[in-house]
Amino acid sequence: MTRASGVQALLLLLVWLAGAAVSEAEGLDREARLGRAIEDYSAALEESDRDARLAGFARAQQGFASLVEDGVETPALWTNLGNAALQAGRPGEAMLAYRRALRLDPASTAARQNVEHLRSRLPSWVPRPEEGTGPRALLVSAGLDASRRAFVTAVCFVVTAGCVVLAGRRREGAWRGLAMVAGVGWAVGLASLFYDAEAGDADLAVITAEEAEARAADSSLAPLALPDPLPGGVEVRALETRGEWTRVRLANGRDVWLRASAVTPVER
Repeated sequence: MTRASGVQALLLLLVWLAGAAVSEAEGLDREARLGRAIEDYSAALEESDRDARLAGFARAQQGFASLVEDGVETPALWTNLGNAALQAGRPGEAMLAYRRALRLDPASTAARQNVEHLRSRLPSWVPRPEEGTGPRALLVSAGLDASRRAFVTAVCFVVTAGCVVLAGRRREGAWRGLAMVAGVGWAVGLASLFYDAEAGDADLAVITAEEAEARAADSSLAPLALPDPLPGGVEVRALETRGEWTRVRLANGRDVWLRASAVTPVER
């Protein structure tokens, strides 16, 4: 080995060691911030003064959010962030966090229960999605995301086709019954995937402002589309943005215009 190559190898080793040290330091820093956020949340739970309680939960939310901004995204972290935001009196930011947790893990029981809880708190006149029934909800509740549902659907199709062929060749056996069972699974899977294609989550958004006035057009001079402002936490479909305005579709299919600053997409 020449002297130049030896120096180069030493420099590479030093760079690797420096990178490892930085990575370890970043990991320790994240663990410390997570610990502080959890401590802030726990302390806020024990706080009797309302203002101090809200401030504590706000600090916890900020701590969880700092980890997300560093690229640490897990369903549990998003759910904890949502819990802190909800306790801090920010239902819009809480709903956004829960929906982002569900994007990572559609079968997250905690996030889905919290979504349903926030929906139940909305005024009765506010349109809200209903995801508790249907083939997609059935498979999601079983812990199957889109890719797994596609795989299960394909397997059901193969099993159905094979059982149909065997049932035609052999009169004895349970091939017809198996074909029917597999066929039902295939139909349910297809229905859930069709629903994903028609109503995917790419345009899903949440009203994160405290409240948002719904207008009939993209202008502050346009007439109100709804007599009362939509509260924070309402889930919508963001269809288009024109300047400072975004056209959204409510759960009942009605389109209204909201200030773009009042709406945050679920997809980052």
